[in-house]
Amino acid sequence: MDDGRAGRGVMGQVVPSAPPPAAIAVTALLSLALLFAAGGPLAAHAALHAPSQPDARNSGIAQPLAMPYRDTTSPCLLQSNAADAPFTSPYVTPAKLRDACAEEANAGNVNARAIYGQMAMFGYGGPPLKSGLATLTQVAADGLPLAQLILGSMYREGIGVPRDAVAARMWLRRATEGGNGIAADILGQMDYAGEGRSVDFASAYQLFAYAARHGDPHGAVNAGRMLMGGRNGVPRDVTGGVAWFIEGATHGDAEAQLLLGVALLRGTALAPDPRNAAGWLAAAAAQGQVDARAALANLYVTGTGVPPDAKRGFALMADAARHGSVYAQRRMGDLYGEGLGVGRNATLARAWYRKAALAGDVVAQFDLAFEYRNGIGGPVDLEAAIGWMRGAAEAGLAEAQNDLGTMLQRGEGTAVNLAEAKQWYERASAQGSGVASYNVASMAYAGLGMPRDPTLARQFARLGAERGYAKAQLMLGSLLFKGEGGAADKAQAIAWYRKAADAGDAEAQRLMAMHYFSGEGVQRDDTVGEAYLLRAASHGDARSQVMLGLRLLKRTSAEDRSGAKEWLVKAVAQNFPPAYAAMGSFYASRGTGRPDPAQALAWFTRGALANDTLSQRVLCLAYARGSDVAADPNQAQRWCSAAANAGDTMSMRELASGIPPEQALPAATRVYWQWRLATAGEAVYQSMLADSYDEGRGVPIDFAAAVYWLRRAADAGNAQAQGSLAWHLYTGVGGRRDAREAFEWANRAAAANADAMAMIGEASLDGRGVARNGAAALVWLQKAAAAGSANAASELANLYQTGNVVARDEAMAARWYRKAAALGSDRAAIALALAAAARPEHLARNAQAGYWLALPPTPVTKAADSAEAAFAPTGRDDGRAAWEALCALHEALRGEPFAQFQTGILFWRGDGLTQDRALGDAWLRRAQAAFAAQPGWQTYAEATRAVEARVRESLTAEEKDRADLLAEHLLVTVNDLAY
Repeated sequence: MDDGRAGRGVMGQVVPSAPPPAAIAVTALLSLALLFAAGGPLAAHAALHAPSQPDARNSGIAQPLAMPYRDTTSPCLLQSNAADAPFTSPYVTPAKLRDACAEEANAGNVNARAIYGQMAMFGYGGPPLKSGLATLTQVAADGLPLAQLILGSMYREGIGVPRDAVAARMWLRRATEGGNGIAADILGQMDYAGEGRSVDFASAYQLFAYAARHGDPHGAVNAGRMLMGGRNGVPRDVTGGVAWFIEGATHGDAEAQLLLGVALLRGTALAPDPRNAAGWLAAAAAQGQVDARAALANLYVTGTGVPPDAKRGFALMADAARHGSVYAQRRMGDLYGEGLGVGRNATLARAWYRKAALAGDVVAQFDLAFEYRNGIGGPVDLEAAIGWMRGAAEAGLAEAQNDLGTMLQRGEGTAVNLAEAKQWYERASAQGSGVASYNVASMAYAGLGMPRDPTLARQFARLGAERGYAKAQLMLGSLLFKGEGGAADKAQAIAWYRKAADAGDAEAQRLMAMHYFSGEGVQRDDTVGEAYLLRAASHGDARSQVMLGLRLLKRTSAEDRSGAKEWLVKAVAQNFPPAYAAMGSFYASRGTGRPDPAQALAWFTRGALANDTLSQRVLCLAYARGSDVAADPNQAQRWCSAAANAGDTMSMRELASGIPPEQALPAATRVYWQWRLATAGEAVYQSMLADSYDEGRGVPIDFAAAVYWLRRAADAGNAQAQGSLAWHLYTGVGGRRDAREAFEWANRAAAANADAMAMIGEASLDGRGVARNGAAALVWLQKAAAAGSANAASELANLYQTGNVVARDEAMAARWYRKAAALGSDRAAIALALAAAARPEHLARNAQAGYWLALPPTPVTKAADSAEAAFAPTGRDDGRAAWEALCALHEALRGEPFAQFQTGILFWRGDGLTQDRALGDAWLRRAQAAFAAQPGWQTYAEATRAVEARVRESLTAEEKDRADLLAEHLLVTVNDLAY
């Protein structure tokens, strides 16, 4: 939804109505077309009015009626008729006029008798006399049409007599039959309204026509209005209606002149003729017709049919407004609001709208609601806004119905009511409102206040599109292109996009450009696409300006690069955040002839501060990797987090992987973004999240959760996850041991994962999940070691050391141990340390060997507590250490001697495991026995005995006893678990 009158609509967005035109004369006069319609009461006849010289002595008493007379030569008639005012003596008082009429009446002048009867009846120029009514009635009964007209009008209005429609009709009928056109017009109004009898439109029209032919031009006006609207028994005939207006206008009726002027402006049954229209409107205005004065004011404001003169137009409009023209009062609001012919004054504009709204002008009610809603000319008052908007909507104004819908949908001035909002949109749409049709479509598409219904959305989008509303055309195009709500039709989709684009909609123009650039739905044509993009950019669409600037930036000519900068500067002037990133690209890509990293960084920083995600991503990567700027983990984290929180996947990946150095980003932060990416289906980060659960990085250790994420990543084809899942299934870490499935996953991962190759080799060697096959095992281990697997290299060393599968070769074993140790194998490092145990001079320079052989890190004294101090643990407690210890423990339980040795040292040192020196000693004794039982490893058995002896020296007597018990227990446990 938009707050203003000229909204930007996108698919699924609700927009208000367009503004009512304020200064276009012809359009503004459309509201005067109500004068054409015969749907309400016809204009009352102007014949009944007070005489021009009221009696001061009888102020407040109803005055006699002035009528045209047959004999206008007598003093009574000349001086009592306002039309003959030039012949009236300024010295004639009401009393003298009454005496003159009485004298002429007594002399037999029947017209004078009728006038005298009125004067006597109403007390004009003297005391009222009951005989006045009798005199008037007698003259009427004698057949004088003037008296009959007067009596009929008096009975109709209840003036001086009780209101009596039957009596009124009788006297008016007799006057009409006597040829009085005014009586016929009034009688026609009674037939039209059903006064004294049922409504009879056909009779009313005949009476109006009769009146026009018998000297009453106002009858022509009413006849014309009936033909313009059409009624039962009176077929609609616009040409005939305008002909009646011409008849009335040429005979001097002000309302007919007004209506003829409007017809000439609109081109209704006549060729449009603004100049002639202005003449008729001026004629009507000269007779005091206030609506004509307002219409003429519009022409001067816009210079339609007359020389433009906004000040004169304003003066005429102000005069009409002061004389009660509600239409003019509303237009005064427009003129003050827009500053036409007068200084702009929003406060006075609101005041005039309120005056017209209170008088019942529906458009003014809509305008006033807009003013209250948007705080124009005074404070925002949403309760008042929705009250006036509802009034205008209930009166049938489509624009108000649509905007009432937007207020109900948003909850402006009232509680949100989607169901009622939809009803008002539908009512406005039924009147032909394209924007309302679009709003219904948007609600249906989004499922607001109803189940989501693309079919209904498509139906209403088509209505709005066919009515010329560009956003509806865009929406219909999108639905057709995607095949939502019906069959897809890309050709028709493009046709609707083109309609909206060619009508000037910038969003549609940009969309057409993108289709031509991609060749989707149209033949690819960069030239046409760029032409559409240029139109959208020229219309001020900031996104198009950026797109055009970036396209020009890719070209080599100085002119194109200069043009690129101009468009980008225009987008920046609109505070369009992506424009800052584009400007950063301009300076980073030799936009000025050579790269300018400082300027680029400044623009990217401005964009990042303006919440442009692309700028934030650029800064994230630049600070994280030190690209054209000094690496800064804090800045990297700041901008990576900002972009990631806005949904930027690349920044999420940077955070999930960890900004260097490792401690720059808390583990919990890394694992959060791993989870975000994992839940979005990214297999790499599912595998990474599994590692975090395995190692307890940022989350508690949870092997079951690790297996869950590994399985998702493995199913997606991630080789790392497949290999890790195979290991979990081999070991049962995470809940289930399944050697056969483990072998299958390792086999799937083997093409891209060295550790998976190693697992296949080990499984083939031990017969885990597959039949034993030493030759195959050897091939897989060699392939894995060549691919960089430390485990495979260590296993090959073991084979050559023991003569298993291959001929025993200690030199080859040593080579493989060295390679495995270089690749990071702790067990190979243990093998090398045990082999070198007999050469202390080498060990003194080898901290790693000293670690595994339980040697003190520095020379110690012979003090009593020196033994305890020499063997103080130096272990770690981080997640990676715990994971490595777990892996070693698993292999130790399987019976692997080097893993048993490693587990013993880790328990003794408390490295990755809770420190338990007695258990560490027990595992070392178990490793010694395992080495001793294996041919080729006697040297390792002896070295292990020496290490265990050093470890045992560090134990208390109680720990030694416990170590003995644990060693016996381990012997049984390992034999049971080995496989």
